[in-house]
Amino acid sequence: MSVADNFTDFYSGTSFVFRMAVDEYNAERNWTGLIDRYWLIVEELIADPRAKQLPFMDNPLPTLGMIICYLLWVLLIGPMYMRDRKPMDLRRVIIFYNLFQVLLSGYMFYEHLMAGWVRGYSLTCQTVDYSDSPLSRRMFNLCYVYYLSKLSEFADTVFFVLRKKQSQITDLHVYHHSLTPIEAWILTKFIAGGNATLPNVINNFVHVLMYFYYMLSAMGYRDIWWKKYMTEVQIIQFIICIAHCINALATGCPFPRFITTLLLINASIFLALFMNFYIESYKRKSKSAAAKAASTAATPSIEPAAQEASGVQDLPAGEAPALPTLPTKADQSGIPAESLEAAVPDAAPLEDINNNSSRTELLESVKKLAEEPLCEADESKVEGSTAEDVFTEAQTKQQQEPTGLRQRLVVEHGEETRTGSTQLAELASG
Repeated sequence: MSVADNFTDFYSGTSFVFRMAVDEYNAERNWTGLIDRYWLIVEELIADPRAKQLPFMDNPLPTLGMIICYLLWVLLIGPMYMRDRKPMDLRRVIIFYNLFQVLLSGYMFYEHLMAGWVRGYSLTCQTVDYSDSPLSRRMFNLCYVYYLSKLSEFADTVFFVLRKKQSQITDLHVYHHSLTPIEAWILTKFIAGGNATLPNVINNFVHVLMYFYYMLSAMGYRDIWWKKYMTEVQIIQFIICIAHCINALATGCPFPRFITTLLLINASIFLALFMNFYIESYKRKSKSAAAKAASTAATPSIEPAAQEASGVQDLPAGEAPALPTLPTKADQSGIPAESLEAAVPDAAPLEDINNNSSRTELLESVKKLAEEPLCEADESKVEGSTAEDVFTEAQTKQQQEPTGLRQRLVVEHGEETRTGSTQLAELASG
């Protein structure tokens, strides 16, 4: 059985291609012809002939170009474009995008099962079927859909950039989204089926849960109880893939050992990255929360000591001691404070050449005069007064003092009277 008939002997095929490339190089032909002939050999001996007519499947350059554009946008162009702009509100778009990914991942999970994994595929060793049977064609078409889905997941990072969520664009995130498209391209181009599709089945199941969680979060749901298990499920995914690859290598499975080794290395890298993410995100966070709680419990409260030292009995909540209030001139004269403002005529503002005092300042002086505490006053003069009288008196004082009303409170100590020592407060200008 030749390599072209069945791609299970990948090592022999690559060795043959390598020897042909060395012979071409020793023939002193130009590098362009060498690359063209090398790729032609790969197409004829290794590649799945069913992939030749599919978009982006002829050669890896379109896929590599999209990955380079993705990295340029995420790491350079996008942050520069959003630097002086506000984060975009993409909540509605993200909801529909996550819904699309949930449905797509669910469809691929079902198709992986129906195209092989519940239709006779072996969990320990399954080679690639290159025939044109219905199940083989179904699995091949599914692998191509899986490749397109990895290109669509570029939008995850694009949304992070447009929403200015740079903290979520981690090295793990960028590594994952830039590597999986080229992996899916190799899968569709060379090994569309067999052992290499087991990680896809698990990945589709994980993506159903992951994008469903993202959709609920975008819809406003909080405290989703199974959020903390998402990373654990992904870690279990890579552990299963590692065990599956080790079993294939150890038992001599005829599936290409080179591809199995690559899958093993890739799964190990992802396991290490996700374990590191899990430890930093959950374990250290729980330890810091426990340390904070312990320090809070160990800190003594100073409120009881303050109460004992004060010697004052606390009042019940909502109660406060009533303080005596002194009557004002306006209270004793029976003139409401509102009537003072009404008594001021609506004439042109009164201005003083020194301080440009206006009608508003005059009104404030009248109010202060009316609201001053009356410690000692002649009640016979207060009784019968009106708001107009008070206003006229204040206006006369201002006209007599050319320097303007400064509203200064001068406190003079009076002599002892029969009621005791008092303080007289009066308005003075000057």
